[in-house]
Amino acid sequence: MNNFKFFLLLLVSLVVTSQATYVAVLETGADASAKDGVSLSDRQYLTNVLREEAVKELPAVQNYTIMTRENIQQMLPPGKAIEDCEGSCLVETGKNIAADFICQARVGRFGTSLTLSAELYETAGNKLIASFNGRGQNVEELLELIKKEAPAFFRNVKGTSGFAGFGGIGAIENAGGFSYGGKQRFIVEITSTPEGAVPTIDGKAIPKCLSTPCKVQIEEGNHRFVASLERYDDAEMLVDIKTNNQKVDFQMMPNFGWLEINPVLPGNVASKGKLAVTIDGTRLDGKKFEMEAGVHKVLLSHPCFDPVEFNVSIAKNKTEIFNQELVRGNGGLELAAEHNGEPQSVALFIDGTESGSTPYSGTIPLCADVRLKGDGWTDKVVFEPKWHEVVHVTHQLAFTPDSIVNVQDSLQAIADSLAEAQALAEAQAQAVTDTVAAVTPDSVKLTQVEEVVETTNVGESVPTNVNSKPSKKLRWITLGVSAGVAVTGTVLAIVGNNKAKTESEVAPVNPSEYKDQHDKIQSGQTLRNVGLIFAILGAAGVGVSFLF
Repeated sequence: MNNFKFFLLLLVSLVVTSQATYVAVLETGADASAKDGVSLSDRQYLTNVLREEAVKELPAVQNYTIMTRENIQQMLPPGKAIEDCEGSCLVETGKNIAADFICQARVGRFGTSLTLSAELYETAGNKLIASFNGRGQNVEELLELIKKEAPAFFRNVKGTSGFAGFGGIGAIENAGGFSYGGKQRFIVEITSTPEGAVPTIDGKAIPKCLSTPCKVQIEEGNHRFVASLERYDDAEMLVDIKTNNQKVDFQMMPNFGWLEINPVLPGNVASKGKLAVTIDGTRLDGKKFEMEAGVHKVLLSHPCFDPVEFNVSIAKNKTEIFNQELVRGNGGLELAAEHNGEPQSVALFIDGTESGSTPYSGTIPLCADVRLKGDGWTDKVVFEPKWHEVVHVTHQLAFTPDSIVNVQDSLQAIADSLAEAQALAEAQAQAVTDTVAAVTPDSVKLTQVEEVVETTNVGESVPTNVNSKPSKKLRWITLGVSAGVAVTGTVLAIVGNNKAKTESEVAPVNPSEYKDQHDKIQSGQTLRNVGLIFAILGAAGVGVSFLF
């Protein structure tokens, strides 16, 4: 029988010790007289040292759990403040957070000295089981006081589990009866948002529930559930299990936030480059970024705007939005225009607005459209602008500013010459008709006149004894060749101009594309210039063929 009792006591002892003992160390408080002399950060450090001493004296291997600051805060009812609790208020707080023992230190003032008092309560019995007091001239001396007194202070937690009564043998009872003394078990569903959290119950892992969602069987009564998920704060709650299919749902709080980059890019130059985002020295793509809670350095850059650098403080589960307007960047430009090695003064247009003439020296916006314009022609100036630097450009004009006017004047002169030649030919034809009429019979006048007119070139005299066919054939050959040259030149000019115009409308995104675009535009302008020269020569040939 004695062996049976010993075994029964041992079994009970194992069951009791298998349950973890929870100890809560609350934040160190301060009396009104000491708040100005001891800062909040100093009091938090005193709390951390007191909690550290508790961990040393009550290790986890001996089935003690020292609750963290976050655990305590999450377990408190909403709006509950613990800084000003004393005595019975501490015990009530311990029950609210399901702590077996609760303690708190408090800083005060006595004369010119600082004081420190600490109390340790057993929540189940509402009993003060340990305390210590001391004083010092500053917080460093209070810190030494904690390190000295805390070990013995927390050892009182272990003493409460011993037996301090008198020895002896009690009354012997009949042990033959039997009744089931176990607790009812219920099925509980554990879920979390997001899924995949690792749950524990009363500080122990659950082999059949390694991640949420899952179902487990649990004894009835109060149990502490904790869920852990990477990059999320631990979630904790105390649940009274009393029915089947109870649901324990964790709403996990992320320990990260988001930064959304959506700046305003004024004007029509945003498409001429790509916004670059650099966070903490790393180049990232996108507009919305997931970031750890804390302060981060952000750099925004765009080929057309001033770079922007700022610090952003990211809070847990919150989104910060950058939507400010960027400022158009500026550089310097020194621009000269030349034709055949000679400097030219030409009207300068920046972003469609006349801004002076060449030679030009001044400030110019990044990504600006720069063109030189004359009477009936436009040249785009292709160059790579530099932020806050001066770029020197010498642009070679395809024509002098008045070259188009000269071409138009030449064509008009050709047209006038053709009109004069036509009038002269008509006068000569009439003279021939009159001469033939005077020397030939009426029956052959009409035929002879027609033959003379047909074989007479513009500007020639009308000898009746010369064969006109070779002269007429040569004129039509010259006319055909000249017309072909004019048409070919016109086509080349149109193709070259269209090529240069198309390339000038493309927005380069890097220096390599910018140089390639410049070469293609120059090629198109050269083709256009050659075509215009051929067209002019061909038109002149057409005029000459009519004259001769």
